[in-house]
Amino acid sequence: MDDLGGHVGSRDGDTRVSKAGVRVVRVGRGDRVPAAARLVGGETPNARQAGRAFLERASAHGIDLRYFWGTVRPDAGRAGGVFTQAALIVPQTGRTAMVFLSGPGPMRTCGDADQQSADRVELLRGAFVEAEAVLGDRVHLIQALPSPEEAWGIGAFAGAGMTRLGDLAYLRRPLSMPVGEAGGEWPAGVRMRRVGALTEGGDLPALRRALERTYVDTLDCPGLCALRRTDDVIESHRSAGDFEKAEWWIVEADDGAGFTAEGCVLLSPAFEARSLELVYMGLGPRLRGRGLGARALRAALLGARRLPLDQVSCAVDLSNEPARALYARLGFTEFARRVAFVRPTASGPVGSGNDSASGGVGATR
Repeated sequence: MDDLGGHVGSRDGDTRVSKAGVRVVRVGRGDRVPAAARLVGGETPNARQAGRAFLERASAHGIDLRYFWGTVRPDAGRAGGVFTQAALIVPQTGRTAMVFLSGPGPMRTCGDADQQSADRVELLRGAFVEAEAVLGDRVHLIQALPSPEEAWGIGAFAGAGMTRLGDLAYLRRPLSMPVGEAGGEWPAGVRMRRVGALTEGGDLPALRRALERTYVDTLDCPGLCALRRTDDVIESHRSAGDFEKAEWWIVEADDGAGFTAEGCVLLSPAFEARSLELVYMGLGPRLRGRGLGARALRAALLGARRLPLDQVSCAVDLSNEPARALYARLGFTEFARRVAFVRPTASGPVGSGNDSASGGVGATR
């Protein structure tokens, strides 16, 4: 067998859906190499080598490979058929999962462009149904982030019923770049403080309120409102980078009865990559339009300069003009774009909650 084909051998997967001549099967241990070759190998002659390397990296990083599906078509030269497409659904913290999908493959084994497109859609539809049944309440939101150039992926995710939230710009700046003065004293009735222990007796209720206030009339992926529980969002943010060394801040405002949370800036370090991620930032309606978003981010970045890191990065909804303008003023530049797709599961909540699919910026008007 050559390296281009995704030969299906002795399969121990038990999930199958048949329609229009394609079988959607759950990939068993014995078929992970050819399925991985199809997932990451593209049209290259060393697809199987790429698949094996992917599986090694997945094992080293603790990626769960139990939620792996592929489309199989008959092939006269290969007993059991051949993988034409593959999709891996990776559960993550905060009751989310990310789906990874194979791109264009060799026409000889995978069919023409129209056939490959149809197989991808059929694969995703079958995988979503089976994944929801298997994962249950452990996943409330399935996400995908194809690049704008991956028209094959955008078409497949849309065709399989995922909702396109919008386009995301990924930005970065050197951490050492000057940010200007933090601005001295905060205006009367406003203050910013570090987040303490994330417990019910500590700062968890305040952070919960801060996030929920930023979601009011947000410009950052507003379609995510009500799709996640706020505590799940916090858990997702907490899993980004090294939380123990994170620079997390709450912005509070005096409502007449005392200070209550009205916004936050969450910065988490990834020491291996020597990078600091702006996991989330936002202000509630009471504090918008006063230049406080820029002030809060400057203060947080100044505090984080003690960390041995090279750059700070974030993602922002391209439609969020106020946030993009703020980042431009602080020296962030774009280095990539992604298209955000989501699919809520049947076990997901109906209550409030919002989170950028990539960890972004809330309303900073």
